[in-house]
Amino acid sequence: MDREITPEPPRAASEQVVVDVREVRKVYDTSGHRVTALAGLTLEVKAGCFTAIMGASGSGKSTLLHLVGGLTQATSGTILVEGHDLSAMSDRARTIFRRRRLGIVFQEYNLLPTLSAWENVALPWLVDGQPLGMIRQRVAELATLVHLEERLEHRPDALSGGEQQRVAIARALLNDPVIILADEPTGNLDSRQSLEIWQLLRSIAHDQGKTILMVTHEAMGAAHADDVIVLRDGQIIGTLAPRGSADAAMIATGYQELSG
Repeated sequence: MDREITPEPPRAASEQVVVDVREVRKVYDTSGHRVTALAGLTLEVKAGCFTAIMGASGSGKSTLLHLVGGLTQATSGTILVEGHDLSAMSDRARTIFRRRRLGIVFQEYNLLPTLSAWENVALPWLVDGQPLGMIRQRVAELATLVHLEERLEHRPDALSGGEQQRVAIARALLNDPVIILADEPTGNLDSRQSLEIWQLLRSIAHDQGKTILMVTHEAMGAAHADDVIVLRDGQIIGTLAPRGSADAAMIATGYQELSG
C-alpha cells in the first residue's frame, strides 16, 4: 500500500536514474542457516533526490545501502550505479569506483583520533598525493558547506558528536561524488544535533545536486527527504511522500500503517 501525499512544488530535478536495483536478492549463510536479507527488491533513484529508507531491524535497510555502495555483493540480481554494473566489477574495481563516485557516512563517524578535523577531511587526497594547494582549497570549501570553518584544527575528542558527523560528511564529499550513502547518520546524536544533520543533508541534495540514500528509523529525519521507502522482510512494502520537514507526524503514521 502506498500513501500518496501531494508535495510542495518541486525543484527542478533530473530524470536520470543513477541507482537502478533490479530483482536483487541477498542471502547470508550463517552457521548453516540461510538468512534472506533482500528478497527480489527493485528500486530506482533519480539524480538529485534525497531518499530515506525506513524499516524494522532486519528489514534489509543497511544491506541495501551496502550493496549500492559496493561494500558487499548481491546473491542475484543487478545493481547499476550511474549505469555501471557493480556485479561485473572486480573487488579492486568496485573499491576504486566507490572511492571516486560514492560518499559514505556511517553512524560511527570513523574519524582518526590523532588527526585534526582538517586532516580527517583531507586524508583521502593526502594519501593519493594530490597537490597541497588543491587540497587546502577543497577542504576550505567543504568546511564552509558544513559550517565547520572555526573547528578545522580540533581533533575529534574536542568536537561534539554533531561536529564529528559534519567532518565525516565533508570527507564523504571530498571527491565530489554523485551519491551519498548515509547509514543512520544521527544514531549517536541528540535531537538538536540530529536536526542539524538532516537539514545539512537536505541542503546538500537540493543545493549541491547530490543524490542521497539515507537509512533512518526516525520519522523526523525521514520527513526531510523527498521520498521515503519502507522495507519489510527484504521487500519494499510502500512509499511515502513528505510535504516538508515538518511532516514527521504523517511519516510516523504512514510508516505504522504500512508496517502494521
